[in-house]
Amino acid sequence: MDKATTASVLGTILGLAAGIMGMLMFAPPADNPEMEERLAAIARERDDAMAERDAAKQALGVEADKRQEWEDTSRELAAELDAKATTKGDFEADARDWKEKHDRLKADSDERERLKQARIDSLEDLLENNGILEHLSDEEIAERVAALEATFGTAFSGKDKKAAMQALWDLQKLGPKAYDKSIEVWRQMAADFGLDPWGQGPGELGMTFQEYVSLVSSFGLIEYGLTDPDVESDFRIASIYGLPWWSNEDPSKRAELAGGILGKAQGYEAQAAVEALRDIPDPSTARYLADYITSNTDNPAARKSAVMVLAQKNTPAGWAAIEDAAANDPDLGVQEAAKSALNQKDVPVAGVLITQVIENYQAALAGIKVGDILTHYNGVRVKNLNDVNNAKQNVAEGTAVQVVLRRGESDVTLTLGSGMIGINGVAVTPKDD
Repeated sequence: MDKATTASVLGTILGLAAGIMGMLMFAPPADNPEMEERLAAIARERDDAMAERDAAKQALGVEADKRQEWEDTSRELAAELDAKATTKGDFEADARDWKEKHDRLKADSDERERLKQARIDSLEDLLENNGILEHLSDEEIAERVAALEATFGTAFSGKDKKAAMQALWDLQKLGPKAYDKSIEVWRQMAADFGLDPWGQGPGELGMTFQEYVSLVSSFGLIEYGLTDPDVESDFRIASIYGLPWWSNEDPSKRAELAGGILGKAQGYEAQAAVEALRDIPDPSTARYLADYITSNTDNPAARKSAVMVLAQKNTPAGWAAIEDAAANDPDLGVQEAAKSALNQKDVPVAGVLITQVIENYQAALAGIKVGDILTHYNGVRVKNLNDVNNAKQNVAEGTAVQVVLRRGESDVTLTLGSGMIGINGVAVTPKDD
């Protein structure tokens, strides 16, 4: 109950008490029943009022306790709110600090990412400038292949040799995923130069022999042409002939590629592999040639060439294979070639043993033969092909020169016209030297 109600109850109680006291003080004499009944009623009213007062006091105490509890709770809530306000302020300050740190870190990260990307772009440009494009995705490679194919088509149809060659070179730089398309483009260029007969194509682009040889500018494409069974023979043969030109590549690897082809080759591919093994300067070439001579039975022309090349290699295993061919080869022509090679086992003079003479070039026109040993070019003593090339540089263009060769036991002097000599050979030295 509220304060006003409580005060009213107390006032009533006090009034009753005063009335009762007054009646007692002026009470009538005893033995008055009505008075006694009245006093009893007043006493009951007094007791009820006292009980009601006690209840009111008790209620008032409960209310006081609740008020105290509310006040305590209010103080606690106020203190908690103050604390939370303080904490919130601290949190907000921390949040501002963290946001500033985050912004700084993000800015630093963005700058590092920008610098990193710039570095990546720079490195990719460097890779591309050096013909390394493995970092490109499959989609990017496909896009470039399509673009280069279109560029080549325009250049080829327009007889723009330089642009056509560049498109082919750029295709090869794209790596294995562009090799099939590179071979297609190469085949068009090679057909213009002439594949069958070799070097006698339409020649609409006007390619020279050196330019034709330079069409394949990737050793990876060479390796692909020699190891993928689906590559057609024309490009495989071109790849075989290209092996000796890659002098910066591991000679044992090149010998292995040529030897692998020779072991399973048929027809002209075997001849090309023999010639490649002749020109690759690695000891293992003799082993591949010797194995071929002793195991092949269906290509006597290639075996003859292998015999001649083995003689140039001048190794014990090679001579053993030649001796076996001279005695046991099923083809009489190979036997004769082996016996002839044995006659050259101990060469009489140092020089360049001629192993190949290309038709229609100056050496063939002058009468140089396989087995001759070239000793002098234009009066200069020569012992290897480098000596020949160096001496040729000192001859004016269009000038004929004399060469000296050892043929059998005699020296032969011949006159070479100007232009490409068209020979291949190996340096030989007598055992006494």
